Amino acid sequence: MRGTAILAAAAGAALAARPATALGPHEILLLANENSTVSLAVAKQYARRRGVPPQNLVRLRVPLPAAGQPAQIGREEFTRLIWEPAQLAARQRGLAGHILAWVYSTDFPAAVRTQPVVSLQGLTFVRNRLPDAKDIEEGRYRSPLFAGPNFPAAPAHASQSFDALAEWLGAEMPLPSMTLGWTGERGNTLEEVLATLERGARSDGTRPTGTVYLVTGDDIRATCRQWQYPAAAAELARLGVRAVVGREFPAGQRDILGLMMGLADVNPAQAGGYLPGAFAEHLTSAAAIFHSANQTKLTAWIRAGATLSAGAVVEPYSIWTKFPSAWFFVHYAAGCTAMESFYQSIRCPLQLLLVGDPLAQPWARRAEVILSGLPQEPATGTFKLTARVAESDRRYWPRWNYWLDGRWAGAGQGLEVRAAELAEGRHSVRAVAYGAGLVRAQVFAEGEFVVARRER
Repeated sequence: MRGTAILAAAAGAALAARPATALGPHEILLLANENSTVSLAVAKQYARRRGVPPQNLVRLRVPLPAAGQPAQIGREEFTRLIWEPAQLAARQRGLAGHILAWVYSTDFPAAVRTQPVVSLQGLTFVRNRLPDAKDIEEGRYRSPLFAGPNFPAAPAHASQSFDALAEWLGAEMPLPSMTLGWTGERGNTLEEVLATLERGARSDGTRPTGTVYLVTGDDIRATCRQWQYPAAAAELARLGVRAVVGREFPAGQRDILGLMMGLADVNPAQAGGYLPGAFAEHLTSAAAIFHSANQTKLTAWIRAGATLSAGAVVEPYSIWTKFPSAWFFVHYAAGCTAMESFYQSIRCPLQLLLVGDPLAQPWARRAEVILSGLPQEPATGTFKLTARVAESDRRYWPRWNYWLDGRWAGAGQGLEVRAAELAEGRHSVRAVAYGAGLVRAQVFAEGEFVVARRER
């Protein structure tokens, strides 16, 4: 470069290994509401804990609902305040090509005032293009990510991670999302939300030995989907996960990996204890209608110790297609993240609010990534980065991708970096190894280097 030289200033090559996940933190767009200090605090803490690149954190300005008012936003407001600015930020930052999902922090609306009402995540999922109103209301809309089964004895598709599904679907790939926590009316405290996210991260790769409880009953909320329980329990047994199908709430049990039931009012605290990564919900009409005191809210499960829960934002009429099926636990046990497990188990996810840690992955496969070649002094030219997995069976991790400053930079066994083409200052790099199969676990390491210049 004419008139400039690359000089030594102060360089660091900080390396950090990260745990495995099927959906990588570099593949999510993390949205925070600038009108809420809690929303910003939760988003920043989640980004640090999960390794979400700084470029993937987008700040939006969305009004907060008044006390006692529905936590809803208009369709035009959704488009103007959320959809368009988030999309613009992803394009301007060079992220749009690899973002597979959105993650909302706290203090976003639960629902959007459409006809009929849909959840914030539902409108995000269909990329702001609503299907037929009757298909939404009657639960006939079929998500392209739904893996079945559709009726007793019907087959279910194999579990897949979002990148594998995106390859199949191409332009038809929807935009899944989740909410990290609900801190509005009848919500959880900041401390409860942060504890939930800590439990999610702590669950990764633990391959827990607890129990999934599938509770039957006579209430329509239970009977509408308990046909799924025997086959799901059998598949879980094949995967080495214990599942119990029965009428009794697991009061006093301290090994709860999952709890699925159907009842308007429950007391989640009656259970003895929920293991990190646990998903629990009770398929009822008002679990995410927070301005109403009617029925138990999904936040009660979070307060009791669950990592994940779900609830409808409008009357769902006990239609099973609008709720997670028991096969959530099958996808979870196959190694998918919580978000991937949710969306493969919900046929019509348009009126549902999913809350908790989307990247929780108790059955993740782990490995250590070693990243080599980072310059210890400020870069003075071209250098080569290489990465390898430090375990005996490296054939499981056949594919590599590299991100430079949060943007995809290349694939293969190494990455050539031309420092002269980079701006002055500190830069980050991330090397990601992808596992074989349809559930593509990820392991990655990241580091930093410095480029400094001055006029001759």
